[in-house]
Amino acid sequence: MNQTRQHRGGKPLPGRCLGVTLSCLFLLATLAMAPGSDARAGELDPVQNSVISTDMFLSWLGNQQKNLGLTQDQVQELRDIRVDFKLKSQSLGREMGRVAGTLSHDVGTYPIPLDKVRPSIRRLSDLRGELTLDAISSLSRVQGILKKAQWDKARMDWSARLRASGSTKPPADSGKPSRK
Repeated sequence: MNQTRQHRGGKPLPGRCLGVTLSCLFLLATLAMAPGSDARAGELDPVQNSVISTDMFLSWLGNQQKNLGLTQDQVQELRDIRVDFKLKSQSLGREMGRVAGTLSHDVGTYPIPLDKVRPSIRRLSDLRGELTLDAISSLSRVQGILKKAQWDKARMDWSARLRASGSTKPPADSGKPSRK
């Protein structure tokens, strides 16, 4: 009998492995674009184009009212951009999850139905492109709100913040006790 080995969670191992592999590839692609030590001051690092860092940048930017001399209207428009970006990225992320689940199932079968796998891979690629375009479009909307001097200062401050932290991870909340 041809039985598929299963993990405790009930998913076939080949399908589960593909899901983990796709997740790792997505994470590695994001990390590969992480800022290096050769980033020039005043430039947004390439990682800025990733979904996570764009969300972080938009969150940070909305809290820079005094530092950048933002008006209350600018702050509100920046919040609107962040909300729009977050909703769109969550929607695309859910669709990517559904497509990846289908792909994982298809790859876990014997024989692998390439006629189903190819369109799923194309769709995942298209969705990732949509996420990247939405991140860039959000930054373009920010540029339409900020004056050139505000944008330049924001870029410099954000790049300096990234270099100082050495990563794009949000700072740990010191108000919460750590679990050890």
